[in-house]
Amino acid sequence: MVVRFYSALTRISAQITNEPMTALFNIRKTVLTGLALVAIGVGWHAKTMAQGNSPSGVVTVFDHEKLDTSFAKALSNGGSNLLWSHTSGKGTYNVDVHSRESEKAACKPEGCSHKDYTAVVYVVSGAATLVVGGTGKTTAPDKFGGQSIRGGESHRISKGDVFIMPPDTVHWYKNVETPFRYLEVPVP
Repeated sequence: MVVRFYSALTRISAQITNEPMTALFNIRKTVLTGLALVAIGVGWHAKTMAQGNSPSGVVTVFDHEKLDTSFAKALSNGGSNLLWSHTSGKGTYNVDVHSRESEKAACKPEGCSHKDYTAVVYVVSGAATLVVGGTGKTTAPDKFGGQSIRGGESHRISKGDVFIMPPDTVHWYKNVETPFRYLEVPVP
């Protein structure tokens, strides 16, 4: 009988001793699981924020029909039309379309010049002689502008060509074969 009583007492003592340990273990396990979930959530949020600031993002596609429509708008707007614009923490980025097909879409008589940006230009159709630099003269411009400029450096450009025009560089087009259309990306 004494052995049985001692054995029962030992079991009860062990249960009393282990119950607080089990409860403490369960509390610790719950707290650690919660902290792990918070850490995962913070990591996920940080990754999402980093992706929002990364250079990769939404791809924008302009098929030939959208480009043709934009070139038509450019022609009716005096030669230029904004195709795409995006503003980020680093600045605003644009892609413009230009159509030099009429007097309305010509450069100014003193030529074209871009203030504060370099123009990266891709010729989509047509051809022209790009004249860079030169000095002013008094004759009237032709229907594509720039004829009041004498001299300069000439380059024949056509579909598929790219040229990069630095800021504040006077230029104009002559001997234009229409439709003379190009995309321009201003780079600060």
